[in-house]
Amino acid sequence: MMKRILCLLAAALLCLILPAAAEENVNVVTAAELDELLESVRAQVLTEELLNDPAGEDAESEDGTFFMYGTAGVYAEGTELTADTPVNTLVFDATEGPVFRETGIDSYLEDVLAAFPLDNPELTGTREEAILYLRETEAGFAYGRLLRDGQWVNTVEYGEVVTDGELSCRTAITYSLANGMVTVIRISGLNPAGTELMDASRAEEFYSELIELAGQEEYRAVKTSRNGLELTPLGAEDLTVGGLPYVSLKPVDLPGTPETEIMDNEDGTWLLRCDGDGYEAVFRCGEHGEDAEILSFSILDDGMEGPRCVRIGDVFSDDFSRFRNGENEMGEDLTEVLYGTEGTAPYGVAFYDFSAMTLRYVTDTPEGRQVELLLKYENYFLTEIIVHTVE
Repeated sequence: MMKRILCLLAAALLCLILPAAAEENVNVVTAAELDELLESVRAQVLTEELLNDPAGEDAESEDGTFFMYGTAGVYAEGTELTADTPVNTLVFDATEGPVFRETGIDSYLEDVLAAFPLDNPELTGTREEAILYLRETEAGFAYGRLLRDGQWVNTVEYGEVVTDGELSCRTAITYSLANGMVTVIRISGLNPAGTELMDASRAEEFYSELIELAGQEEYRAVKTSRNGLELTPLGAEDLTVGGLPYVSLKPVDLPGTPETEIMDNEDGTWLLRCDGDGYEAVFRCGEHGEDAEILSFSILDDGMEGPRCVRIGDVFSDDFSRFRNGENEMGEDLTEVLYGTEGTAPYGVAFYDFSAMTLRYVTDTPEGRQVELLLKYENYFLTEIIVHTVE
């Protein structure tokens, strides 16, 4: 009885934490649905040529014996795959076309998220994780969660934990992604007697972890759109570097212990240069470093995020879809005014080349300053992030 009460309280808490599902007609993933996929794949691969030797040493793994087929990799018990062989795991890494719910290899992240319930459209959570949904089912509970490194999503997982007596089995489909696209799809826990078994205490612990994650609000996804007219220009509220406000930044606020150097600016002022771990900041100041005012901040490696969470190593298209664009046509010189009028803030400009591209956004601040964000790309990957005050 107490366990049921706790489940009801947890469900009530989730209603407060997570909004209603964006797509009510999209069902949660269940073990039964993944079992149906298994049988469909099994029937297909049994008509195909086996591409490896399941009796070989390299076919042995903790997931079972590996059977390689063109359609999928199958991890099962024993050294012969039949219609009755217990299958533990399916792996898809080269299959053309849809694998599950019209998603497959090379599907975009947004397409994966659209194929399942999404109770957390802003992907609010921690910098490492976000809950997508958490629902009770007749047999236990179903969940969706996302693993990430900041804005870089590397894993999306949907599953159901089914309880039978004192034991529970987690069956899940896991999408691995790189640069916003699916590279591997893995379906695990297909064999109720296999490796995904957990006892009652571990199942309750996992459920509690998901509820706790649903209550996290320290980090969220930046809004993106393929329609740039739905997006907003760079604004003063976006001017952050490493989570710190750029305009009011002082040397004492800088992370770590940067090396500093004061230089004569030859105009009656001095410059304080601060070289930190993965960044460089320059301030205008007095001769002894007093009254420092930020002039520029350069992010040098992927350990720090800039405005709208741009980050060294980002793909051009990902960053492009975070800022307003589409107000004008590209010019003959491969320059495009993305929004506004160049020279009058706020505005954005893109400079295109075959191997090098630059995005430039300028905005005004309430303090009366004009600040520019400069993003430079080589071979479509972000290599430089510079935020500086326009003199």
